[in-house]
Amino acid sequence: MAFSPLRRSFNRFGKNLFPFAAVLVGLALVTTGCHRAVTDPKDPNFIVAEKGSWQITRGQLTTEVNDYLKHHQMTVDQVGPAKMPLLESAVLDNIVLEKILLDHATALPLKDVDKDEATAFDRVKGRYPNQQEFDQQLKTAGLTVDALKKRIHEQVLIHKVLETEALQNTEPTEQEINDFYLKNKERFNTPPKIRASRILVLVDPKTSPEDKAAKKKIIDQAHDRVAHGEDFSKVATAVSEDRYSAPKGGDIGFFQKGENEPQFDTVAFSSKPGVLSAVFETPMGYQFLKVTESQPGGPVSIADARTIIANYLRQARQGERVNAYTSKLLAQSGVVYHVTRVNPNQPDSAPGNPPAAAPANAAPAPANGAAPQ
Repeated sequence: MAFSPLRRSFNRFGKNLFPFAAVLVGLALVTTGCHRAVTDPKDPNFIVAEKGSWQITRGQLTTEVNDYLKHHQMTVDQVGPAKMPLLESAVLDNIVLEKILLDHATALPLKDVDKDEATAFDRVKGRYPNQQEFDQQLKTAGLTVDALKKRIHEQVLIHKVLETEALQNTEPTEQEINDFYLKNKERFNTPPKIRASRILVLVDPKTSPEDKAAKKKIIDQAHDRVAHGEDFSKVATAVSEDRYSAPKGGDIGFFQKGENEPQFDTVAFSSKPGVLSAVFETPMGYQFLKVTESQPGGPVSIADARTIIANYLRQARQGERVNAYTSKLLAQSGVVYHVTRVNPNQPDSAPGNPPAAAPANAAPAPANGAAPQ
């Protein structure tokens, strides 16, 4: 749950429009009516940070922290008093960085801002099937169309500043891709997979012994029908209570170990293709299955892994560049803070992960031939 500068993990309108800056969710930080005479750090009007024409109040910071906690379904009590100052400092750095970058944007010759804003707005609006759904989402988020456009405008500017100042020449070379593959060859393996069909009768934990016995009878009868030659898919469609696989004749597609319940995996990966399993019980209920196909695992060739590696190296390099650039901006910003800030780069400094230690767009090392997320 890393809280990295410029990588807010919440967005009321779905996925981030750009890889390095989320749609800004706080109200504009340039405020009127701030009271410099306020000396109580807990007062919503207390100025926690300022520079030039803009100020950040305690109320704004509290709103941003609460939005972060809400997104991660956490409470202040769950974070704990020891870590709240660290989280708060990371959130404050994030707000300050956004303001600094927006200030910086005015000094750069940024191109196609209007075009990119229009494209981004259409992309957001296009996620909803009709105007009514879009308007309802705006209302739920407490936004107007103009407010959303303002946030998109700010996001576009931030992205373009980063693109201009920090993200030049981030493409990995062929040699770097080859070297990474050779050094991490053991990571590029696909696990064995099998395909199976199942028939499931759901059993709730609160089901009475009588009802559970009745459900066991249903699954046993279905098993007998298939064992005596009746078509598996026909019985699955008629009997199975798995709403995903039943319409497909019980087919659940390909899967690897660990993707399903342990009891299910034990039966599935010990069954031979085409052989009907016995009835077994899992937390979902009673079921039986038949393996229909199998795919052996094996190494992924460098040709197949090339795109995965290139994406990983590109994202890692971009993350490092953004992190270094934004750290430098913070250090040289001249922002005046009126609260004590805790170093967010120290280990274990925020709920789940360090809030600002990780690169802003860092990705985990590729494993099992899967693209880093």
